[in-house]
Amino acid sequence: MEFKYVGFVGCYTMPGQADPFELSHGGIPHDRSKIGKGVLAIGVGNDGSLTFLNKGEPVIKADDLPNPSYLSFNGRRGRAARLCVVSELGDGKWQPFRCELTENDGVGLKLEADGELRGSGGAYPCHIIHTCSPLGMDLILISNYGEEHGVLTIVCDDEKILVKPDRIVFGAGSKVNYMRQQSSHAHSSCIVPSMTSSSLIDICSADLGSDSIIQFSILRRDHSLECVEKGRLAAPPGSGPRSLMFNPNAAFSNVAVVSLEMTAQVWLIRRRPHDGCLEGLGCPVSLLPEDWPNRVGATESCEMQFNHGR
Repeated sequence: MEFKYVGFVGCYTMPGQADPFELSHGGIPHDRSKIGKGVLAIGVGNDGSLTFLNKGEPVIKADDLPNPSYLSFNGRRGRAARLCVVSELGDGKWQPFRCELTENDGVGLKLEADGELRGSGGAYPCHIIHTCSPLGMDLILISNYGEEHGVLTIVCDDEKILVKPDRIVFGAGSKVNYMRQQSSHAHSSCIVPSMTSSSLIDICSADLGSDSIIQFSILRRDHSLECVEKGRLAAPPGSGPRSLMFNPNAAFSNVAVVSLEMTAQVWLIRRRPHDGCLEGLGCPVSLLPEDWPNRVGATESCEMQFNHGR
């Protein structure tokens, strides 16, 4: 059977990890008895039909890699396909896997760990993404939500190239929400082409704890890469930026949509044409119905994706 796409689904597996504020703010608590089995693989047919690969069994078991909550796939031509998965625990870990389609007993998928389990550089890694830099090496970004502070970890697959610094601590939180914003919380990052000749690529990171989008530039320094902070865009106080996605349409590639988790809103931002720094576009838009109870934290927005650039 042929598939147009193959996708992977991570899960959060530890019991008792539901948001403690759900019930008090009108939400419905998670069923803590439902514990994920691990990472599943799904084939998407040409007609849009979905089929579980590996006979519906996890291709990565939670017993082997606990809390595989987020993953990133790299299948570009000329390189072996790799799936990078975080283990969202207090002692944060991540693991790359080599991927191979198999035809034994139906269509399946074979994954093998690529090296040892690695530290994520912080606590509770909740997002991972990787891309090929203009120099040809892969860069992997890991957002560690953290306990005392959020941490962005940058990994280069070329061991001869050092990244300085490779671990960036975000600092203090906004403290607007006393329970959730005492410290910074790195929730996700995205990679965009640089708008200046001095840097290779730019990184934008959503910090839920400090109510900000932090922008970095990756600079080439002889046999190393230097990550420098370019600026910060303040989100509305207490909004808690969670994820952001830039438009893949070339005509609007400098425009991004940001999900604001704590106020259940979306917000448009852009990179300014003259210097590439971030600025907001208008006011955030609520995702809640007009008659929804007006309580902070009553619901949350999640990850944002553009639909083919529209």
